[in-house]
Amino acid sequence: MIKAYSSMPQSAKKLVAFLNTDSGTLRSLDIQMVEEKLESCFVSQGYQVEIHRNGGKQLIELMTKKAGDPELDILLAAGGDGTISAAASLAWRHGKTLAVVPAGTMNLYARSLDLPLDVEGAIEALAKGQERKVDIATANDHAFVHQLSIGLHPTTVIKRKNYSYQSRFGKMLAGIRAYLDTIRHMPCHALEMTIDGVAKSVRLSSLSVSNNLFEQTAPPRAEKPDGGVLGVYMAGNLSRKDALALAADTLIGKMQDNSNMLVSSGSSVQIKRLHKGKPAKSVLDGELWPVPDVIDIKIHPKALSVLAVPAQ
Repeated sequence: MIKAYSSMPQSAKKLVAFLNTDSGTLRSLDIQMVEEKLESCFVSQGYQVEIHRNGGKQLIELMTKKAGDPELDILLAAGGDGTISAAASLAWRHGKTLAVVPAGTMNLYARSLDLPLDVEGAIEALAKGQERKVDIATANDHAFVHQLSIGLHPTTVIKRKNYSYQSRFGKMLAGIRAYLDTIRHMPCHALEMTIDGVAKSVRLSSLSVSNNLFEQTAPPRAEKPDGGVLGVYMAGNLSRKDALALAADTLIGKMQDNSNMLVSSGSSVQIKRLHKGKPAKSVLDGELWPVPDVIDIKIHPKALSVLAVPAQ
C-alpha cells in the first residue's frame, strides 16, 4: 500500500517510510493513525512524505527496490531490529539518511541512538531531528548496526521457535525457556580470533562483536554510536552455573562485570572456525545467519547518516 503526502515545493526533502505490519508493536496499533502521525509531523517540518506498509519479507523487497531512487533523501523504517538493520544497510549503500522508528521487541539500535521507544514519540522527535554521522559495521560485507553473536544467543533463538507466543512478554518468556534448554547442552566453539592483527585460539560458549562498545545497560546498547571501534565480548567454555550467572548479570546491565566475560575492542576482527564440521548459526542484528568458515568484521566510522534527536 502506498500513500503520498506533500504540500511543499518539489525542492523539499523526500522521506519514504516503510512500515513493517508484521512487527508486534505495529500489529497492536491503529496503522492508519501511525500513517497520519507520520504525515502530519513530517509535512509540517517541510518534507515530502511517501508511505509504504507491508509484511517483513515483502517490505524488505520493496525497500530494496526504492532505496536507489535519486529523489529519496530519508529512508524511514518502522519495525524490529531485523527491519532496521536491512534499512540501515540500504541507506548506507545508497547514500541516504536513515530514520528509525522502534516497533520491535528489543529496539536495540533505537536505544543506541537515544530515541524515544514509543512509536508516536519517536515520530515526533525524528520530524524535528538533525542529520548525524554514525558508524556501521560489516561481517563479510553484510552490514549490521548492533551486533553479531555466536554460541548461546543464536542457539537460544533457534530453540525459542519450539515455543508459541503472541505478545512481547510471551516472546521474552519463550526466550527464558529456550535459554534453559540451551545450557543443558552447552554450545562451545573452537575459534581463532584475530583482533587488529593479533591472533589467539579460543573455545567459547558465547561471542558477540558489536558496532561500538556497549554501555553497562540492560539490554546492552552502544555507548557511542560514532565511537569508531568494534566491541568484542567473549565468554569461555561455560558451566550451566556460569551461564545462569552470565544471563543474570546481562539482565541487570552488569554483563561486563561477569568474571567469565572478556571484553576487548578493535577496528577489525576476524573469526575463523577451527572445527568445520556441523554448520553453525549466528545472530546478526536479530536475524539468524549461517556462520562461514571465516568472518571478517570491520567498522566503518561515521559512514552512515541518521536522523537523530536534537541535543538537549
